[in-house]
Amino acid sequence: MSHIGISIHFAYIHISVILTLTPLSGAYLRYLPFREEFDAEKFSKRKKWYFLWTLICLAINLFLFSDGVTYRAYKISLATCWWGYIAISLGLIGKKLQHVFVVGMQGLWSFMLHSLSGIIIAIIYGTMTEELLPLEVSLYLILFLLLIKVEREFFINILPTGEFFAEKWLTALIPIAIFIGTTIPIVNVTFMPTWQERFSRLFLPIFFLIFYRSTIIIRQEIEKNNQLEQKNQIMSAQAASLREQNELMSKSQREVELIRQDLLKNYTELEALIKSDKILAAREFISRQGARLDSTRVKMYSHSALLNAAVSIYSSRAEKLGVKMECKIDLAGKILIDESDLAVLVSNLLENALKASATQKKPLKREISLILRNNGGQNVLEVMNYYAGEIKIGENGLPYTNEVGHGFGMNSLEIFAEKYDAFYDFAQENGIVRVSLYWNNHL
Repeated sequence: MSHIGISIHFAYIHISVILTLTPLSGAYLRYLPFREEFDAEKFSKRKKWYFLWTLICLAINLFLFSDGVTYRAYKISLATCWWGYIAISLGLIGKKLQHVFVVGMQGLWSFMLHSLSGIIIAIIYGTMTEELLPLEVSLYLILFLLLIKVEREFFINILPTGEFFAEKWLTALIPIAIFIGTTIPIVNVTFMPTWQERFSRLFLPIFFLIFYRSTIIIRQEIEKNNQLEQKNQIMSAQAASLREQNELMSKSQREVELIRQDLLKNYTELEALIKSDKILAAREFISRQGARLDSTRVKMYSHSALLNAAVSIYSSRAEKLGVKMECKIDLAGKILIDESDLAVLVSNLLENALKASATQKKPLKREISLILRNNGGQNVLEVMNYYAGEIKIGENGLPYTNEVGHGFGMNSLEIFAEKYDAFYDFAQENGIVRVSLYWNNHL
């Protein structure tokens, strides 16, 4: 076999193998944003699909380049082999909107690296030919490995917050639309006649990626400021709740003083009724005085004074608004957490439930259920209420709102869950909203 034949055969095998590895590099970048959500069991079952698709890609490339290295075969390979990995990953992760967004971002990144490797080869050799395509792909993989730390940092943090996808497919498709827009004009192009065109290919993806990353950083700063503002407003709400609790206590004390002042008068009236043999009237009089005395008592729901205060305040507010509030609190065991954290969480969740319940027109729909139980170190908190309106759900599985002065309940829930390693769940079914929280005592 001649040296030329060996060279051609080597180039044919070389480009087939490296073009099989190229989509694997893209699959790795697309994995990074979802690395914590990969189901290990599902992944182990689908390893064979990854392996099978890799073999199929190798076979496709060997067939495409069997007649030699051409631009046509090169572009068909790049356009074909990555779709199988996308389909397999989508089956593992779900989250179609986020996955489509990441696919577009990864496509732009790969396009940028291919453009950069093409420019480097053009600088070295003065042109770009079909014979240099194996070198271009090899250089692409080298650039990919050299930039791996940058790529990891970028793609790990690439997913924006759930609110970013509020417009559904419109925002998710932006990166892939730009990617398609940059690739369509060069589908049939086999050479780049000017340096201006070479650099134009490079700078559009770079500009978009930098613009996107800057947007995310600015958004993160805005979110930090919003969280700080929310914490300040939560503290203000806590102060208002304390004032309201003091008012309730003061009101009860004033009522007790009035009862004490009327004590002699009440005894005299009761004695007169008994002497007049008006036993039924005497009983009614005693019942009224008992009810009056009960109204001065602040109900004790648990051993926590702060929790009692929080529940008492919202029970009083619910009564004023015509909302029925049922509380089932059983804290026989110890809850080894800061009781102020629990009181703040309960207050914020009841605030949300009360606002939603107050909007219900039917009396039977104006109800709130609070369950708080502890059993052997297992704790459960559940708040339910009626609400048939539309609720926007964020990426964290919790409702969100863009209205100023709202969202404290879910914010405090996230803070609580992170601090105490709690599992939370939000659901809206048949007009009933349920927020549940579960956590264990940790010594």
